[in-house]
Amino acid sequence: MTSRLHSILSKSDNNILLWIREPLSAPKGVIQINTGTCIPQKVYWSYAEFLAQNGYITITYDYSDAEKYTSDVSHTAWIKDMESVFDYVLQTYPSLQKYVVGHSSGGQLIGYMNNCDQIDKIFLVASANGYIKNLNKTMQFLMRMFWCVIVPFSVRAYGYMNNKLFGKNGGFPKNIILELRSWCFEKDFFLPFFNSKNIQQHYHKILKPVVAYHLADDVIANKKSCEYIYDLYANAPRKFETLRAEDHGLKKFGHRGFFHPAAEKTLWYKFLNELEIQKA
Repeated sequence: MTSRLHSILSKSDNNILLWIREPLSAPKGVIQINTGTCIPQKVYWSYAEFLAQNGYITITYDYSDAEKYTSDVSHTAWIKDMESVFDYVLQTYPSLQKYVVGHSSGGQLIGYMNNCDQIDKIFLVASANGYIKNLNKTMQFLMRMFWCVIVPFSVRAYGYMNNKLFGKNGGFPKNIILELRSWCFEKDFFLPFFNSKNIQQHYHKILKPVVAYHLADDVIANKKSCEYIYDLYANAPRKFETLRAEDHGLKKFGHRGFFHPAAEKTLWYKFLNELEIQKA
């Protein structure tokens, strides 16, 4: 496997730095990995390296200003970033099968990419409708506290959502966290927001296979919420699967566990089998 960096100019007018990993043998396909909201691409590096070692070109990247918390970036810019990376894939690897793995929001929003109909196969990992009433009562209470108390306080105090309030690194730019907050109080999540901005959706144009993975112990991206996003891809041949950590030698998944290096022994090979046996 070889790795290289490549910079592209996004339709959002920002430069995006791509980590491209290429197998030493003839590639079987190319896989674009869309990260979850404000999750650094390095979280996905072990997974991307595994796929490259097994014959696939993989591309990871960070959305524009995802770690520039005082920026004015919004989800509309991040959709343009997704499109721009896939434009690069289309132009650079025209003869290869093209896959997109979307984690969380990275899978939710694929249907807003104007080139999404050219993806040969889509994988959704813990991609869910975050509507607060889809959660159990305990989580509803906790999330109301987060959205109605902690987020407004942090935005007023810091100008963004500062994760240090929880003793963690990182954060969320102001528009990103406030947009997400508004979505979580809408039954149809982000659909009303993008409709109000006349941003066209393209889910109905996706006719190639879509595989959705629900992680059983993810208390936010629960089964009902994942099924909602899955159903947006209504015209595609589809497969929905609930994964349980104990079936793959893990104690828990949480929201990111699919991409944890400990998942390599069984889960990543299962995914590899999905790629190789059921090619689009």
